[in-house]
Amino acid sequence: MLFATAVFAPAAFAQDMTRFELEEREQVEEDTTEVDWMNDTTGTDTIEYHAVDLVYDVEKETFNLNNNAQLKYRTATLDADTIWFDQRNSVLVAGGGPILRETKNPSLSGMRLKYNMKSRIGEIYYATTYQDNQQLNGMEVRRLPDQRIQIARGDFSTCNDFTHQHFFFYGRRMVVKPKETITARPVVLNIADVPVAVLPMIVAPLKSGRKSGLLTPKFGGDQVQGYYLRNLGFYYAPNDYWDATISGDIIEGDEARFERSTLTGLVRYNKRYMLDGNLKYTAYLNEFDFSNSGYDITFSHNQNLTPDRKHTLSGTGSFVSDQSVRKDNALDAETILNQQANASLTYSGKFGTNKSLTVKASQDHNLVTGFIRRQLPDIRFNMSGPLFDFETGDDEVAAADGSFFSYLKKLNYSFSNHFNYEMEEGRDTTLDMDTTAKYVGYTGTYSLDYSGSLFNVINITPRATWSGFWTGQSWINPEDSSKYWKRRTSLDPEHNTYGEFAYNHNYSLTADTKLYGIWVPEIGRFTGLRHILSPSVSYTYAPEIDTVKYFAPHPHLGQSPYQREQQTVGFSLGNDLDLKYLKVVGHRPDSAKGDTSKAVEDQYGNRRLLTTRHSVSYNFAADSLNFSDISSTFGLQILPDYLFTITTRHSMYHKYSMEPNKVRFPELTYWGYDFSRSFHWSGTFNAGLPSQMGKYEMRKWSLGLSYRYSFSSTRVGKDLFQDNISHSTSITASFQPTVNWEVSYSTQYDYNEGKFVTHKFTFNRTLHCWQLDFTWTPTGPAAGWSFALYVRDLPDIKLNAGSTETK
Repeated sequence: MLFATAVFAPAAFAQDMTRFELEEREQVEEDTTEVDWMNDTTGTDTIEYHAVDLVYDVEKETFNLNNNAQLKYRTATLDADTIWFDQRNSVLVAGGGPILRETKNPSLSGMRLKYNMKSRIGEIYYATTYQDNQQLNGMEVRRLPDQRIQIARGDFSTCNDFTHQHFFFYGRRMVVKPKETITARPVVLNIADVPVAVLPMIVAPLKSGRKSGLLTPKFGGDQVQGYYLRNLGFYYAPNDYWDATISGDIIEGDEARFERSTLTGLVRYNKRYMLDGNLKYTAYLNEFDFSNSGYDITFSHNQNLTPDRKHTLSGTGSFVSDQSVRKDNALDAETILNQQANASLTYSGKFGTNKSLTVKASQDHNLVTGFIRRQLPDIRFNMSGPLFDFETGDDEVAAADGSFFSYLKKLNYSFSNHFNYEMEEGRDTTLDMDTTAKYVGYTGTYSLDYSGSLFNVINITPRATWSGFWTGQSWINPEDSSKYWKRRTSLDPEHNTYGEFAYNHNYSLTADTKLYGIWVPEIGRFTGLRHILSPSVSYTYAPEIDTVKYFAPHPHLGQSPYQREQQTVGFSLGNDLDLKYLKVVGHRPDSAKGDTSKAVEDQYGNRRLLTTRHSVSYNFAADSLNFSDISSTFGLQILPDYLFTITTRHSMYHKYSMEPNKVRFPELTYWGYDFSRSFHWSGTFNAGLPSQMGKYEMRKWSLGLSYRYSFSSTRVGKDLFQDNISHSTSITASFQPTVNWEVSYSTQYDYNEGKFVTHKFTFNRTLHCWQLDFTWTPTGPAAGWSFALYVRDLPDIKLNAGSTETK
């Protein structure tokens, strides 16, 4: 074998592949650290070549490398049967199956290679290259100076079965940029060597990530929608912080009037630690008539206004053109069932350690009733904490002595403010009258309390509360019966009317403690029983206030301008019964007997067996019905991590008796409970097929069960109760019958209706480089079926079919 070296300065051999345009563009200055094997003119240009036979023509300045020729330059190696180089014209030609290998780029092989080092243009005939399960073939491949590769009469596929590709795209003209994109026009999709679709152009990504380009349309049809062309549009990603998509769905419809076509625009943005969100606009084009079409706008926004995240701006919601736009035009169940178009935008700020401010603008729109409520704005400011905050110093010593400062430290305050301006729009369909109303008002509440103790056993908490109210409305005729009262706006500074003001105040004293009873029998693993008794007594005084008869309260600010006299004593009692048991028996090794095992300490567990809460109050100032209802809750821990709770209410007064104001033995007026539980199991099962290692194949399975039972019963007559029951069970299951098949099923059974209200079957099949998905929904608001067959590495390339029925 001969060996020789030569030094010369060749031009660059461009290797990367790029976008769709075939015309040349202005060359962008490149980073020399990322150039290809012949694009770096720095340093010594040394070519190392090997061959069995070398022929050099001095007069023509050419040399031939024959029989196992190899040429090395920088990071690239060219192997071929024959390599011919013309130094005078700077032309390099390789034949006999040349293979070009480079460090940073995929290998390239063909039948013949030609490269002009002056024009920096190279050609490869019948070329093939592989990269990340992507294969490119072309009858003629040309590398251009601007880092593009043109392929004439070539094909592209992501199928890694190189002996027989399951699909490929064939195009007369293709432009490729390795690890970036491939663009071809026109293009034919072939499945198993059978052409199935022709597209005027295709732009497919060759790497993961966001990249601008045309969306891949989806074709299909069924009896309800007719023929459709979906996802027709463009995706734009200018940088790493935001992107935009505009797409359209052209749907023929069951009457062939294109009454359900849509146009959708979506903008998304995200900057880490600062903000993220999106804005989506969907226009439902009725027969492509924009003037007779509806819209649905949704948005979401989250933003940290300061680096410490104490000041934030967040919002979410949707707006619609009319009440029935989703029901009449949407095709998916989630959109059809969403009959609320609510929106809100909220600023939240924290100041110091005990102050917070919230400013909110919101709209609630019920698409069923048409009722709209707008709050523009709703402002809340709260602050709380110790009334006196002494600095660390000599006062701490005095506090330990029970001095005056120790009592001041136990004084706490809270101050809440709430301002709201609200507009309501709606219509009472029963009375056929407009119920549009506007409310404006403010509520401020200040409370002061003291946290002390009596004999270090009983907790004493005295509290004083003052509330002030303002409203921009007044009653026109407060002397009439309340059912004839009418509101009027009394906020009119031009006529010296500034609304109505009111206030109230109340005072309370609460004493509570806890009593413990412990039994330690040490019987087997049962090691103890603890009973906790939590009694509490309170007294509340509120004077009678009835000075602002014209005050029309804001319905959502808790305003109470009229206050009845109150002298109420309240009682509450809590019972908790806890069980202590030995979970793990400890072990200490006996070294004398040669026991070298590790020591294990005893581990104990606690379980709450029973818990109850009861409360009742008596108002001495009331002229009748002095006792309140007796409210009780009973909790029983039937499972280790689940507490079953029953709620009851009893009344001292029998409402449906001949003497409803007479105190009697407590009568049950309400009781109810709610039980819900979810379980999930998963594992593997024996498929019955031995693997190569002699073991049996194991397939995955999972099963989920969710059960809910809600019951409540309210007394509506002397011996009559009205029951309300919600009872349902949901089941989800999935398993792999074979290696490539996965089947899942979900259903919900409503016991009240006595039937299954939803079913959904999903079948997934892996077909090497393809994925098959079939979904069937027999019942529900979007019953139907859908079929999708797509390339796993290119999920936007799909064959779709489906049927959807809206109910």
